[in-house]
Amino acid sequence: MNNYIPFLKFKANEIGALSTLSQPVKALTYPFLDLPKKDGMSEVAFLAMIAKAKAAFHRHLKDFPAVFIDNYDIDDSITVNGGENYLAVIDSFGECNQFVPVVALDRTQPRNDVVFQAKAAGKIASSTIAIRLQAEDILSFPVVEADLLALQLKGANLFSFWTLIIDNRVCLTINESARSAQINKFLALASGKINISAVIIAGSSIPASISELMKVLSEVHHPRPELSIYRQVASAAHHPSIHLGDYTVVSPLYSDVNIPAEAMQNVIAAKTIYTYGDYHYIIRGGALKTHARGRLQYNDIAGQITAKSFYRGPHYSFGDLFLHEKSQHLGKGVTPGSILKPTINAHITFMLTGFPG
Repeated sequence: MNNYIPFLKFKANEIGALSTLSQPVKALTYPFLDLPKKDGMSEVAFLAMIAKAKAAFHRHLKDFPAVFIDNYDIDDSITVNGGENYLAVIDSFGECNQFVPVVALDRTQPRNDVVFQAKAAGKIASSTIAIRLQAEDILSFPVVEADLLALQLKGANLFSFWTLIIDNRVCLTINESARSAQINKFLALASGKINISAVIIAGSSIPASISELMKVLSEVHHPRPELSIYRQVASAAHHPSIHLGDYTVVSPLYSDVNIPAEAMQNVIAAKTIYTYGDYHYIIRGGALKTHARGRLQYNDIAGQITAKSFYRGPHYSFGDLFLHEKSQHLGKGVTPGSILKPTINAHITFMLTGFPG
């Protein structure tokens, strides 16, 4: 497994970002995909989403060594034929060698059990499974030890490799040193007691609303606390295989809002995030409808980014080429949605090939 894992939503722009990675970068990429929620989602809508995701998987994700898929954001009240909705995920992806199932302490026992039952029934090809932990799960290893051991006992003769994911979510307001120490203590106690093949320390520095970071018509070089947490954990060497995970340039708290397209133009301001070094360079423009440049603000912002010394050049990635072309006003216009595919692509490429570590 490479040392960097991108955490994404299983949505068109995120999958598009993965599909446009170069072949050498794809060979290094082990994406973690969360199924996206929508307000009022029904069983029919959920199954339609899974069918669409399955088609996208076979069309765009076959070149990746492994793909984690989780239903973290999907409400348990959504059932499929009266059963756990994650079973529909397994039925759609389980036969693919790349699919890695996910269990967690914050899920119901029936939700976790469908993974082990499906593996025992030969419905899951992968020999790897992931356990996803949240911040509250790592407060005390003795408190969760029995639950972790119970999960591993159920999968002991089914899965050979166990990846432990510690998901810090948005890290803006947490004490980096305290969280790192907490993780290190947890891993030190867990070492030798539970089977851990690899550890992923994940997090994000992007809140649900960018307005929490900056005003309109401004720019910021935003530090990424998730990197500090990862480095402090990795340096403690409580496990030989520790990896960095992040949510690229999209907040883990992001969700689609039910606002008519016309109204969206009044409230959405142009925004682009470009990652370099230990920072997100974020430029925020004005409201798309009221600013004199409208959506052309994205072209102006692309020009600002490509003029910076840390811009990596049009040949670096699909995303970097996109920014270069838009700075020259080439091709189609840019929208709040279409800017995500190239900037996520640029972020992943940088994290896998240029990140200082």
